[in-house]
Amino acid sequence: MPKSNFKHIFTIPTLFLVLFMSIVLDNYLSTVERQVNREYERIIDSLQRSIKVIISLDYNLTQLYAQNSGGFYNHYFELDASEDVCIISPNDSQRTNVKTQDPSELERRLDYSIAGSKELCDSNSDLYKIASKKVALAPVLSFINDYEKYLHGIYFISKFNYIISSPKEIAENLTKDILDIIYSRPYWKKSIDNTNRKYVTFTPPYIDAYIDDLQVITFSTPIYYKNLFKGVIAIDLSVEQLLRSHNNVSNYIQLLDSDKYEELEQYHYMKSVTLPNTEFTYFLYYKRSIEERFIGFLTHDIKSLTLIFIIYILTMLSMFFYQTHLSQRYFRDLAQEDPMTGLYNRRGFEMSLQDQVVKKYVAFAIYDIDDFKRINDIFGHDIGDKAIIYVAKILKKNFRDSGIVSRFGGEEFVICINEDSRVSLENICERVITSIQNSSGKVVKGGFTVSGGVAVIDSQQKYLFEDAIKTADSFLYKAKKDGKNRVYFS
Repeated sequence: MPKSNFKHIFTIPTLFLVLFMSIVLDNYLSTVERQVNREYERIIDSLQRSIKVIISLDYNLTQLYAQNSGGFYNHYFELDASEDVCIISPNDSQRTNVKTQDPSELERRLDYSIAGSKELCDSNSDLYKIASKKVALAPVLSFINDYEKYLHGIYFISKFNYIISSPKEIAENLTKDILDIIYSRPYWKKSIDNTNRKYVTFTPPYIDAYIDDLQVITFSTPIYYKNLFKGVIAIDLSVEQLLRSHNNVSNYIQLLDSDKYEELEQYHYMKSVTLPNTEFTYFLYYKRSIEERFIGFLTHDIKSLTLIFIIYILTMLSMFFYQTHLSQRYFRDLAQEDPMTGLYNRRGFEMSLQDQVVKKYVAFAIYDIDDFKRINDIFGHDIGDKAIIYVAKILKKNFRDSGIVSRFGGEEFVICINEDSRVSLENICERVITSIQNSSGKVVKGGFTVSGGVAVIDSQQKYLFEDAIKTADSFLYKAKKDGKNRVYFS
């Protein structure tokens, strides 16, 4: 096994790390996109409901103008002489007499006031008579304003210098100067200029310094009765309450004019807002930098990322230990193997003896190629190497079921043989001599022979490896001396 395989310890786990991180990141981005789209739907639905509310109030007010009578029943009148303003509020004493409900709850549900010039407090004035016909609208405004958190205020501004508002602070904080300012505001002017009575005008987001310095959007529509302009019904929407929800992604949603679209088109999840009965020219977009998105990703999927990282480290450690084990075995086998023949070398042979299955007879045989120097001198060392490889092949073939074959060096081969029968053992050893003599001509012209010496030992007897090798070597020497191409046994 090549040493370079250690690079896979890092490469493979890292590829899987990138894959799993990509899956988690894609899932996170998909989740964010779904959440952003849900927030967009919520915001657009809130805006569309506001348009429906203002159109409904337009219809209700028109019906009130058809009435011939009205009255301020159970209302409290307060004239601020210094400001020349009359303020009319629900009578607290009347509400607290209703014992079936909590007074504070009634106070909250009837959160409205009516304010106008000082003539409003005079029951004989024309302004009093005109306003008294519209007082039935006030509880409706209070209920609607309390229904949604994003509604910052709902009010009717009459051309006759009075307003009906919810919450009550809008009217109660009214002064003569502020009343004049209201009639100069953009939504009042836009509504007067609005010749299409079904058309709803809107203002860009602005800071409502009149109440609490919050940013609001105002939708308004003119009120007509018998083709005569009567006033304006308006709804203030808190931009903050409109855009924000319990979902964290809402903190990054912005509402901007379409004129700025090109400046922000690099952002994702941009969506234009279409509202019925109005030319609303704004769009929503998710403004979050790459750094913020990355931090959000880490925060959102910290558990998954931690688990992936732990698995990544454990995988690398496991692969490292496994690769180390394979490398150790590879180099161990390499140290025990003869590189030319693939047989055991002396070290591998001696280690393999520890794992052998011992039968009745154990024999140590030494085979040596006869006249090997002559082969090298005549045919060259490359042919000599082929002769060695060929002998190794024959020995391995004949002894693979019963012995351990090794090359100790040069042209010398050592085999450990285990057999239950001495006759079988001797037949195998002699068959090798014959086989090489008959087939070696395939490798060396004219062929060659081998000689062998075998030390046969009863496995019940104690013996030393070194002594057995010496005995086999002495019989090899005798076989060489007696004419070669033979094998002798102890």
